Amino acid sequence: MISKKSKIIKNISRNKDKRGYILSIVDDNISNVSIISCNKGSIRSNHYHLKDFHYMFVLEGEIDYFFKDLKTDKIKYLKIKKGENIFTPPKEIHATHFPKKTKLIVSSLNPRNKSTYEKDTRRVSFVDKKNIKNLLKIYSR
Repeated sequence: MISKKSKIIKNISRNKDKRGYILSIVDDNISNVSIISCNKGSIRSNHYHLKDFHYMFVLEGEIDYFFKDLKTDKIKYLKIKKGENIFTPPKEIHATHFPKKTKLIVSSLNPRNKSTYEKDTRRVSFVDKKNIKNLLKIYSR
């Protein structure tokens, strides 16, 4: 069952021995895995997906993650740090702000080709350079 809310996912430590360890960050049916690099101060997303979902695992840096239901104006916020993983469900508006240079592994249900992605994505005006300082003041306490 797919979660209907964004949430931090617990990574699963599978094995650890003298060779090192295996950490499972996604244990789901997916079609694409991407590495995304985000410059300090950049804002991404500002959209929702009709059916697609994705996991975002932070390799380095951090994310100010804003999200809300389609049917409400109530904004929610999560700070996602290095080594943490967030799940983004379908039909939930989300936006990401990167307070420092950040690198992510993003795993998605759908393929990441342009036509599939655009058909499933609905862009919205949510977080931008004009409101980010105020949003951070309100939500990142």
